[in-house]
Amino acid sequence: MDFHHVLSQIERPFTFAVVGDTHFTLPEFSPDPGVRRTALRPLDVDQYVENVDYVLSPMMDALKAEAPAFVVMTGDLVEGHGDPGRAEIQAGLDFFDSYGLPLLIARGNRDRAEAFGEVVQPYLSGVLGRELEAGYYFTDVAGCRLVVLDSTTWKRGGEQHRWLEDVLKQSQHNDIDRTFLFGHHPIWPVARAFFTNLDFCRDMPELLERYPVDAFFCGHTHNQSIIMHRTGRQPVLQFMGAPIGLPGEIPTPLDQVQALLPSPDDLLTCWPGYLENTAPGWFTVRVGRQSVRVAWHHLNRGAETTVRWRRRGDLTAFREMTYPPDARLIYSDLNHIRRACLRFCAWDALQPGKRVVLNGKEIGVLPPGNAFAPGRMELPAWALGGLRMENRIEILASEDEASTVGNLVLEAVLPGGRFVRTRPTGEIFTWSDRWDAWRLRTLRKVAPGRSIVTLLSFW
Repeated sequence: MDFHHVLSQIERPFTFAVVGDTHFTLPEFSPDPGVRRTALRPLDVDQYVENVDYVLSPMMDALKAEAPAFVVMTGDLVEGHGDPGRAEIQAGLDFFDSYGLPLLIARGNRDRAEAFGEVVQPYLSGVLGRELEAGYYFTDVAGCRLVVLDSTTWKRGGEQHRWLEDVLKQSQHNDIDRTFLFGHHPIWPVARAFFTNLDFCRDMPELLERYPVDAFFCGHTHNQSIIMHRTGRQPVLQFMGAPIGLPGEIPTPLDQVQALLPSPDDLLTCWPGYLENTAPGWFTVRVGRQSVRVAWHHLNRGAETTVRWRRRGDLTAFREMTYPPDARLIYSDLNHIRRACLRFCAWDALQPGKRVVLNGKEIGVLPPGNAFAPGRMELPAWALGGLRMENRIEILASEDEASTVGNLVLEAVLPGGRFVRTRPTGEIFTWSDRWDAWRLRTLRKVAPGRSIVTLLSFW
């Protein structure tokens, strides 16, 4: 099919879809078992293989039935195994292309540069009707400028920065009244601390203050969220999503188990969304003659959240499905807790031996963690009786520890399956200097050999 001809014929109103991290892979691209054991990833490769049947196929079936004009994919098209990755990315592109929808694709950190250049860029050249020489590009569709960035190679003040500034500047003088940006890394990671490109998230707010856009779509964290962030004089809408979901995970409201990183003072409005890997979803964008409507779709429940605007940064509607609240723990419930865990996120926490103390009693060793992905430490049954309404958590480490730990939350299950959780504290503790340049206000430096101490309250 001549997709370039299809794009050039689009008129308003029209709809396009935005799909985040798909991490497509097949069993033949899985690493050997030895590699799998040593590589700490948020999900095992087998879970990404399972996700093709569990999520990706039904998602694409749904999109084909809805018939959007095209689909924008915000990176990590594939899980990124194999050497040099060409066969896997070709299989992933073939899978999505088989649904007959034009694809615009951003490069993610799991999409190997050589494979992306050899496989994806020639496909994109056909869609756009011109040869691509870089992994970033733009196209104009029915008065809308669609700018696809390569946030994986973004350097502060670099070539791509200058290119984007020119593209945004030109859009102000052409017959363009809508501008949408797409990239893999978030400008604001929302809940997954430091899990983005620092140069990118420093440059973008400065650019978007001078050149306002309608919205920025991204992925990378696997969380689902929508924020409207204050950026100098210009508010910016950031839509983050990913069709990653595990059958055994209960859809979990993000803000119930993790602290939102952007300062409340900087958020004009927010849909916290869902914790990564618990609620697969994607966005549809309806561009009308006078307004834009964006909806987030849950795989099994349809559209749960919608945002509308006419003028950039001036929302006319923001509707969302409300979550059932957690149960409230009362003192008499303490004797009826069935099971409990300590939720946490961590960077570089691969060295064993970080002992966890709950209310003065050692209860075990913190599991390994990296990339600030959610982790859990199940509490032993004998420790449940030591839970209180307010709990002191201490994590002891050796003198040479250099990890970072945050998003500490106690989660307990009551009879009938009711969840109770302590409030996310927002503190991020580090024995490392790695994150100094981020100047994050919630970062707490811990001296070598000293322990982490915090209070987690069910009140």
